[in-house]
Amino acid sequence: MPPELFDNELIQYKLTETEHDLVRSLNMNEDETFVEPTPVVFVEGFLGPGKPAYWGPLEKIFSSSDDRNNKNQKLKNRRCIYITPGCVSSLHDRAIEIFYQIKGGRVDYGEEHSKKYGHSRYGREYPGLYPEWSASKPLHFLGHSLGGVTIWKLQQLLASDIFPNYLNPHPDMILSLTAVSSPLKGSQSVYLLGATTDSTGKVRPFSFGAWLGRLVNIYEYLDIKWLKSITYDFNVDHWNLSFRKNWDFSSLLPWNIKKATNTLIEEKNELMQETANSLCLTYGLLQCLYKSPWFNCVDNAPYDMTIHAMKELNVTSKTFEKTFYRTYVASITCEDHVTNYHQPKFSFSLPIPIYFLSKYTGSFKFPENTPDPPISYEEMYKWYENDGICPKYSQVHPHHDCSPDKCKHQKGLPEGAALCKIEAGIWDVWENDNTSHFGLISVCYESHKQKLFFKGYKEYLDQIDKLYNR
Repeated sequence: MPPELFDNELIQYKLTETEHDLVRSLNMNEDETFVEPTPVVFVEGFLGPGKPAYWGPLEKIFSSSDDRNNKNQKLKNRRCIYITPGCVSSLHDRAIEIFYQIKGGRVDYGEEHSKKYGHSRYGREYPGLYPEWSASKPLHFLGHSLGGVTIWKLQQLLASDIFPNYLNPHPDMILSLTAVSSPLKGSQSVYLLGATTDSTGKVRPFSFGAWLGRLVNIYEYLDIKWLKSITYDFNVDHWNLSFRKNWDFSSLLPWNIKKATNTLIEEKNELMQETANSLCLTYGLLQCLYKSPWFNCVDNAPYDMTIHAMKELNVTSKTFEKTFYRTYVASITCEDHVTNYHQPKFSFSLPIPIYFLSKYTGSFKFPENTPDPPISYEEMYKWYENDGICPKYSQVHPHHDCSPDKCKHQKGLPEGAALCKIEAGIWDVWENDNTSHFGLISVCYESHKQKLFFKGYKEYLDQIDKLYNR
């Protein structure tokens, strides 16, 4: 029987074994090169909370384990980038914020755009979550609901001259665009919730949308920092809704009163002019509650989800040959053969508001007196099938016609990368029946279908990376 080891000898023995394991590992991997998978950016939709928990434990899902790209290459874990654009802001403002959150720098909404809609040109400043982002180092993007449309808008802006040239903007900076339950052609549910059926961007005074807008205005006016850090940060600083933009309490401090008085006496005219200019750039609470310059215009998320707004966007939008496009389309309705309307299938797991919104979305018609309706009466039937919020027809892709060179349609969820041939520049559409707007992505629960979706999405990204790094 061997003698017992003392504590210090036992520790030394364990360290020696660890060193041997490390040497063996280094010898095994000396000819291997680690490949950095392309990071993936997650973009939430309307009223998204801006928290990573919204997406679930994605780091576990994207762990590569021992997956091999080549004989001598081993994949690292894929980096997940969570960004927080304004959850009630317009597509333009959200896309601009995404760009600067990733690249870094102070948000510049554009001089022409900011003057047109009456908000500040500059927003928050960000250090940059992935400053090396470029056409040679592109990123994957996944968006839910309005998030998918925001990515689509971002790519169109990258192809324009809205960003400074020194930042090297290019549409190929987006390697893949995946949209889940996204209203790529708009949704009639926005009209049901308060938007007028014309293209003015006005909201009916006592509708759900009007009250929601007033609550956001009050919340932003109070500007409670600690509350924003744990709940919602709507990120609408550029609209100057906060009381801090209207009042400067530092001038009331004892050591500043004399200075302020002298300034008022000596530079009265200049101070009055500055005050007038300041009031032109800020909005009081009562004014916002009566007629908000933010939600009673066309520069906000609710209007950009209308069929009017998306029709205008898609007229000039285009796909790009080096980007992989995929959409996941959801539906919970079935056709009533008597009326040709669509009704949601009853389910105890379906929230009551979603049920009724789906019911009215499935039978919506533009009033006869609507000036220049975006959909003709003959085409309205295409928009009835829906997932509770978005029409199925709108989720497919931004185009109104289908052809083999534009899209390919498949049922269910993709299983196994080897079985799914992918091609850049074409919309890869996956249709899922009996799936609600939050059926594939939801912060509330993790279903088998959601896990299957993310597993397939991981395989999809791995497949793209192999093609891109070939």
